[in-house]
Amino acid sequence: MNRFGTVLVCIACILIAGSADFAYCQRIGGTRPAVSRNLEDSLKKQVAFLCSESMKGRKAGSPEEKQAAKYIYDFMQNLGAIMLSPEDGDDFGMANPVTGDTLYSRNIVGFIPGYDPALKGEFIVLGTQLDGPGYESLTVNGVPRQRIFPGAYSNASGTAVLMQVAKLIAQNKFMFRRSVLFGFFGAGNLSQAGSWYFLNRSFKDVDKIKFMVDVNSVGRDSGPNYFQAFVGLPDKHIFKDIFTVGEMPFSPSIKIADLEPVPSDYRSFHSAGIPFTLFTTGDNNFRGTIHDTPDQLDYLQLSQIVEFVYSYSLILASKDSFEKQEEETDTDRIYSQMEVDKRASFMKGDERTFLKDWVYHYVKYPDSAIASQTEGTEIAEFVVDKNGKVTDIKITTSLSEDIDKEVLKVLKASPKWTPAQINGKTVPVRISVAIEFRLAQGAKFGINK
Repeated sequence: MNRFGTVLVCIACILIAGSADFAYCQRIGGTRPAVSRNLEDSLKKQVAFLCSESMKGRKAGSPEEKQAAKYIYDFMQNLGAIMLSPEDGDDFGMANPVTGDTLYSRNIVGFIPGYDPALKGEFIVLGTQLDGPGYESLTVNGVPRQRIFPGAYSNASGTAVLMQVAKLIAQNKFMFRRSVLFGFFGAGNLSQAGSWYFLNRSFKDVDKIKFMVDVNSVGRDSGPNYFQAFVGLPDKHIFKDIFTVGEMPFSPSIKIADLEPVPSDYRSFHSAGIPFTLFTTGDNNFRGTIHDTPDQLDYLQLSQIVEFVYSYSLILASKDSFEKQEEETDTDRIYSQMEVDKRASFMKGDERTFLKDWVYHYVKYPDSAIASQTEGTEIAEFVVDKNGKVTDIKITTSLSEDIDKEVLKVLKASPKWTPAQINGKTVPVRISVAIEFRLAQGAKFGINK
């Protein structure tokens, strides 16, 4: 952040230190604020309304989706956002995939203008899916019934988070150089039709959109679910911004997803050549089912995600430029494989090639480990230096002392790698590998006894 931006952050902290919802500035002092009970309560109330029985799952094209759109419109208008859609939403038609009739869905779109005269004509878009999974009609003992899919996780959670992020940005708009546009997109369950319509038929200044932040299916932190970001093709500039927020005191831990965790509206922006980040806690078996109810959400995590998305949006809105600038390469710094332009490689392959053609070829299962029935995953990390040599080897997850010795011996004997590069210069990178030890004869993967 530039010097002027830093001054603004400090002024903001002084002006609104008493605001219960504003956790970002409170973090700067390094002490953990009590996560606002008001924020959690607000999230609960919004999710409860969107998932109430009367909303029938907010099915795309239904009166209930229209009611949800009006609810969001009123909230955004009360914040002082400049609304670009009418109160019932910017409606659009599409063929119903079941009946063939025309189905009308809608978007709610509004923006909060930035303060910088030179940048307020550019937009950071924060988007989420407005509609839910809806309901299905069935007959039980001859009586017509409706089975409702409440859609708390999919996607009342993302909608409520984005509404609360909008509230924070409206309260602190004097900190945002660029304008922030909020898109609550309809027909997300129908191939993201709402976001496509916004970009291709409705919004005239698509060329002024510099970045898109998508929030979909958040508020789970157990089993297969954890807070993650998906950016499509690896981009070290985007990673840097994400981890800048992730390293702030008390931010929720975040991982980068290699594959798309859930389908979402970012797809339309990606197709238009607009860089994006999708924030989600991933897919699961109950998402979009009758069990997808408000009580299944972690509202503490949701409030933390509100803070995270707010802070990330502030970074994006404060950049001098989105043009990719060549950075001076620090050849003494140890990078990760995700940060470099060209990854370190082993025999023209990646870490899997190294495991398959070197580690699993030469590592032996120690007799002591076989006798003690020791098996599992040994994790080691090492540095591939600027010359491609494997150095600084460490065991980070140990199975046994003898297995450690065997793994270290083989890693130390590794042939040279092709070193990583940034801006055409070779740089050191730290790499972690997971080595599987399996006692079962004939196992197809890992070290066999």
